[in-house]
Amino acid sequence: MKPLSTEMRMRYILMLAGIIFFYAGNAQDTTDCYFDQQLALTNKKNAAYEGKMVNTSKGWEVFVFYPGKQLLIHGYFKDKRLSEREGAYNIFFENGKPSLNTFFKNNMLEGQLLKWHNNGQVSDSGTMKQNLKTGLWKTWYASGQAESEGWFADGVPDSVWNWYHENGQPATIELYRKNKLADLTCFDTSGNKTGSNCRIDGAPCPENALSFDQFIRDNLLYPEKAARKRIEGDVSFEFIITKEGKLTRINFTNVANELLQEEVVRLLKSVPQWDPAVSHNRKVDYLYSYTVPFYLGGGGSDNFDIE
Repeated sequence: MKPLSTEMRMRYILMLAGIIFFYAGNAQDTTDCYFDQQLALTNKKNAAYEGKMVNTSKGWEVFVFYPGKQLLIHGYFKDKRLSEREGAYNIFFENGKPSLNTFFKNNMLEGQLLKWHNNGQVSDSGTMKQNLKTGLWKTWYASGQAESEGWFADGVPDSVWNWYHENGQPATIELYRKNKLADLTCFDTSGNKTGSNCRIDGAPCPENALSFDQFIRDNLLYPEKAARKRIEGDVSFEFIITKEGKLTRINFTNVANELLQEEVVRLLKSVPQWDPAVSHNRKVDYLYSYTVPFYLGGGGSDNFDIE
């Protein structure tokens, strides 16, 4: 008998999840469970997601569901506290397509790992050993075009890596030795060699600014109303800068005062153009995570600490 393909395994998991969700209430070894936004166990009052835990011979089999009842996570844990993952572990997009398929041993990633774009196209394929990437790894664009292929040793790039532009032309050929870049060949989007002096990484930055950190220091203002009320605190947020250098989304990731959040929004939207992020000689979309500490110094709003 042939082993099930990844696609068939995913279909089986989804079918099993439906059975569990609708009929598990009658099983004595099944428990309702609840998860917060970070997918940590919590109580029903603070839950963002609900799920089911089934005590099996393989350990605790867990199903976590989106609010619309679609399957989000299916995996196995050693203990009822869900502190140690053990066995197959799958994550799904809300559209039902797979997002991640992997395996845990003693709470560490072990064996094959597959990731997908939300259109169903494979994005990453490789092997994990004790939480570290090892051996041959490949990545693909959402179009199905090859993005990269190369080797890892103990979690770091090793030997030759090939990166490609979205049109299929080479972007870089990189040679790694002893965890260091030993040689680099760069190509433009037409496939022409351009030498060895191209960037292989870099975060986005407001155009003409030295760095995003410096831009924050030079341009962030303490809201006068917040200063008068002695409102302080950290504001954590994330935003996307597209490969065209445009701001597309701002999302706050902690609980913070609205006045302080409004200043962050004002500052980000004041930037007309960004230098986009660079990855292996390619302009790429970038999710930026940042925290601004708003704390008043001795001189009031003109002397506050954003370090």
